[in-house]
Amino acid sequence: MSDKIAKQLPEIDYKVCMACKDCVAVCPLSCLVADKTGLDKYRKAYPRLGDYNPCNGCKICAKDCPVDAITMVPNPAYKAA
Repeated sequence: MSDKIAKQLPEIDYKVCMACKDCVAVCPLSCLVADKTGLDKYRKAYPRLGDYNPCNGCKICAKDCPVDAITMVPNPAYKAA
């Protein structure tokens, strides 16, 4: 694992997300996990950043999302050198 902290992290708009989990499948570092959150009456498994979050801000998840539910936002833990 790298000591680098991502400048940006994915943020998921759950009003748009359809719980297809494409983002979970394409993440090269397995940062995203799918959980049954109870966000809707069908209890779909929606993506979220995992507890162990090795995200490097590569944006692959955002680019692959078929409904553009993922945007990259500044990581509050990132400190520019």
